[in-house]
Amino acid sequence: MIEFRPKLRDGRLVVRVKLSPYDVINGTELDIISGSYIRGFLKARQIKRNVIEYTGPVGIPLVSRMKKPISQYDFFFIMEQIVDAAQKLQRSNLLPGKVTWDIRNVYINEATKELQFIYVPITSAQINSNIIAFIESIVYAAIPLPNQNPDYISQFLYFINSLPRFNADAIEKYIAKVDRKVVNTIKQHASVSSGFMTDKPKDYYAHLDEKKGEGNDNEPADYIDDDAPTDLLDEEKTGLLDEDAPTGHLDEGEETGLLSDEEGTALLDESGTDIQYPTLCRVLTGETIVINKPVFRIGKEHSYVDFFVSNNNAVSRSHADIITRGQRYFVIDLNSKNRTFINNQALPVQQEVEIFNGDRLKLANEEFVFSI
Repeated sequence: MIEFRPKLRDGRLVVRVKLSPYDVINGTELDIISGSYIRGFLKARQIKRNVIEYTGPVGIPLVSRMKKPISQYDFFFIMEQIVDAAQKLQRSNLLPGKVTWDIRNVYINEATKELQFIYVPITSAQINSNIIAFIESIVYAAIPLPNQNPDYISQFLYFINSLPRFNADAIEKYIAKVDRKVVNTIKQHASVSSGFMTDKPKDYYAHLDEKKGEGNDNEPADYIDDDAPTDLLDEEKTGLLDEDAPTGHLDEGEETGLLSDEEGTALLDESGTDIQYPTLCRVLTGETIVINKPVFRIGKEHSYVDFFVSNNNAVSRSHADIITRGQRYFVIDLNSKNRTFINNQALPVQQEVEIFNGDRLKLANEEFVFSI
């Protein structure tokens, strides 16, 4: 079991990763991620036989950022950085499966919007090779801005689900069609790999301008917001946790980026009026579930769904999604064990079926009434 212990020290993010006693560090890979700065990856150094310390710009866990509404630009800015990180791994002869593709163990600087990943150079089995699942976790956590059309989230999920496997080039092409500026910004700054790190946006911006003055005539990027909050990981500027200190790792059910049943049932649009969301009524308990996200997942895996179906083993861990497209709503069965039904008609697997006001939605034998 690998443990992650993040801390802020001297204005920088420091993550101490404790490996299991059986893990063996790959010296060649360690040299690559410790000897050179690969933008987007925290720099590593071995401090004990089974402990690696990672350092980089200040940041907060991505799961914390995803609790706040996100713009379309910022959503795809995150996705393009994932693609870019995978491409860099390939160029550096590093394995994507040794990256902690986990929304809790990827960090983001809220001023620069840059992600920082952790590469664990061990010779044993891969950490987590499922980049698609990581991308999906961000999609399901995403809360769109109330004044933006949220269809981009469900459309991107539909595209991701159509891929037989992770394909960085295909995803990048999709992002470029949505907003070419996102891809250009990431690629432009991928070449600025001096290792300069700061939590002050103005200093960072000045550094990039200085680098451009050395021979790059491109216009400076505009994704750094001088007024954005830095929202540091921890206000204490102390050392790292000792070996027996709490890991700071999120327990199941905490900070998943998902709304609980009693949170965020309505947002205000620009006119100040409530946005009305569709609802499900759980027949067994009378609970009302507000469908307040473009992609809303239902199942019994508490940490990764938007509504947790308790006390029913017939429901699958990730059973079905309700997808919002403008004023229309669709249900998609996620290859559940006991099927999904609308008005007692079984849905085909992984195909969207429209649901209407008053329809009865059944997940296995758990029944809901859909209302608009």
